[in-house]
Amino acid sequence: MGFWAYLLVGGIVGIAAGYYFPGFSPRNKTKSSPKRGKWVYFWSLLLGILGAALASFGGQLTGLFTSGQMLEWGGAVLGAFVLPQLYLLYRS
Repeated sequence: MGFWAYLLVGGIVGIAAGYYFPGFSPRNKTKSSPKRGKWVYFWSLLLGILGAALASFGGQLTGLFTSGQMLEWGGAVLGAFVLPQLYLLYRS
């Protein structure tokens, strides 16, 4: 995967992870649900990109897959989803 792929995959999945976080979704219109600022989405975007890159490079480093395999894309999507979720869990 190239640099632009990490930006694209990590950014989209990171924003989705921040948007669909349980209890904080904009679709949840209850009075008790706290509001989120724009910085949460910014950090979700950055952490999604970082998670995609770390999962891809970590999988190649450990020998699970080589560059360009489908498993690398799956690992990048999973890493881009998990890292922002951990951040949001820590912040809440």
